[in-house]
Amino acid sequence: MKRRVFIIFSILILIGVIATGSLSISLVRENYIDNIEKRMISNARLINSFLTNNINDSIDLNEIAEQYAQEIDSRITIIDINGNVVGDSHANIENLESHINRPEIKKALGGKIGISQRYSNSLNTEMYYVSIPFEQKNSNIAAIRLSLPLKYINKYTKKIYMNIIISAFTGLFIAIILAIRYINKLTYPIEQFTKITRNISKGKYGEKVRINNDDELGILAESFNIMSMELSEKIEELKNSNTNLRAILKSMLNGVIALDTNNNIMYINPSAEKMFSIKNELVKNQSLFEVIQNRELNNALEDLFYKDNKESIEISINHPLTNILKVYTSPITYQDNPNRKIGTLIILEDITEMRKLETMRKDFVANVSHELKTPLTSIKGFIETLKSGAVEDEKLRDKFLNIIDEETYRLNNLIEDLLILTDIENSKNKIKHEMINPNTSINEVIEFLTELAVEKNITIVDKVNGNLPVIYGNRGWFKQMLINLIDNAIKYTKPNGKIKITAYNVSDQLIISIKDNGIGIEKEYLDRLFERFFRVDKARSKKVAGTGLGLAIVKHIVIQFNGDIKVKSEIGKGTEFKIILPIRNK
Repeated sequence: MKRRVFIIFSILILIGVIATGSLSISLVRENYIDNIEKRMISNARLINSFLTNNINDSIDLNEIAEQYAQEIDSRITIIDINGNVVGDSHANIENLESHINRPEIKKALGGKIGISQRYSNSLNTEMYYVSIPFEQKNSNIAAIRLSLPLKYINKYTKKIYMNIIISAFTGLFIAIILAIRYINKLTYPIEQFTKITRNISKGKYGEKVRINNDDELGILAESFNIMSMELSEKIEELKNSNTNLRAILKSMLNGVIALDTNNNIMYINPSAEKMFSIKNELVKNQSLFEVIQNRELNNALEDLFYKDNKESIEISINHPLTNILKVYTSPITYQDNPNRKIGTLIILEDITEMRKLETMRKDFVANVSHELKTPLTSIKGFIETLKSGAVEDEKLRDKFLNIIDEETYRLNNLIEDLLILTDIENSKNKIKHEMINPNTSINEVIEFLTELAVEKNITIVDKVNGNLPVIYGNRGWFKQMLINLIDNAIKYTKPNGKIKITAYNVSDQLIISIKDNGIGIEKEYLDRLFERFFRVDKARSKKVAGTGLGLAIVKHIVIQFNGDIKVKSEIGKGTEFKIILPIRNK
């Protein structure tokens, strides 16, 4: 902009200087020629007056002309009535032909002052001529002509031209300097506005224009600064609001999907991304029904959209993950115009774990009821049998009492395991932090269960590292975890089998492995092993004493130690349980 203003300003100044210079040169030249003309006429009249007073037959007109020509610096020519030259200051070069046809002579012979400008063949140059009629009537002289070479006039006017041009360009130079200063002062506020607005477009809000003028630009700058500050505050407020909103949406456990009026995705939070294995950046502005290719879910959503209310549905999906979802929909409207709908909000609540827990609770109640009812029914039956007279038969009585004792022992074990499990689950906020020596605890458990293993002719192979680091936690639970796992291995390993116990530490983890070569477990049941009362084969499990809570107790103890448990098994080859516990300072 500054360049354009400068160019326009310079062109205007240049046009003004050229126009003024041209007019000045023309005016000066005209004035100069007019002055020369007047001077030549005046000189001619003086010569006319001299000749009128001193004319006689003996006077030498050439000498008179030459004398006066030197004084007035002009050529003097005296013409008779026939147009012939009778006297000339340049007699040696002037031809004697008649001048009767010369325009200035014609006028002079006609009693008028004649003026002309033409090329002189005798002098080979452009000349300026002025002729006046001779005043004495009875004389042979008709006119006196003065001439001056135009080169003198041109030389003078050229000098004037140069002076005017120098003056013009000097003025132009000064005007340009002043113009630059004025343009800089004029365009500085515009440059400031341009710079600040460019910065604002790049996100640098709140910048101010530094202009102290009292004119309209100053008022504009003040208004602009107020607008910039308010814009900065609004943008910051919107940014904070948007950041908080996105943080809230990202932190939500429920999936959130925002759709526009065409059911294209405007936003999807991380929870929903995880549910459908998609990314917000990749699916934005795409149709929801094309992204989520689940016919049952899409049909349910279309039904909810059609109803256009806040109802919810519960639906199971099998891709990409198997989940049970509770789906809520709600229209998105403007706060100041609730009747104008701009989209739909979908909230997806994953209730898979809730339904699993409900199922587990029902199964748990059913299993506990079954596990309690069976021995109680058995005990009750035998007691009634004894009451009815069997007590008199000593052999039969002892048999029934032994069965009652076994069922009572079974009930006691079941109740103890339930109490242990309840105690572990309710001790999350009051965990003991005792110092546990893994070597000592493992040796004690092996020694405790060795007799049971010997009874089945099972060998326990001890491959425990003798220098395991100390860990912290509930020592009783740690031993209970080992007892349950080794006891299970003994129960489900055939005679002459082998159980290998390995323990070592890697970095900050203690790893304990209990591996047997027993009957093994089908892969389809591995994920449910740690559920309460879950039995792989109930018919087979009845032959093995147990409450069905041992592995559930192990799982909860591992969780209390902030550890992890993994299981690998193969039918006919055995099972391996691997416990990974963190090693931490007290």
